[in-house]
Amino acid sequence: MKNLIRLLFVSLLFGLLISCSDNNETEKPKEKTSAEIRLEKQSQSVKNCVRTFGQGVYKDKSLSWKLDGCNASNWLEWR
Repeated sequence: MKNLIRLLFVSLLFGLLISCSDNNETEKPKEKTSAEIRLEKQSQSVKNCVRTFGQGVYKDKSLSWKLDGCNASNWLEWR
C-alpha cells in the first residue's frame, strides 16, 4: 500500500513537471504591431528620438505618437 502511494505521488509529480515544461512551447509568438514594424524601418536618428521620448515625460504615450513626434516616415502607406 505504501509503495502504491509513492508510485502515485511520483506519477503525479512527473505529470506536473511535463505539463509545466511544455507550456512555453505552446505559447503563440507575439505578433508585431504596425507601429513596431514602422519603427524597424526608420533611420537611426528617428529610433534615437523615439528612445528619448520613451524615457521622458512622454513615456506613457503610444509608439505611434512618438513616431509621429519624431517625424518618422510612414513606410506602411507606400506599400
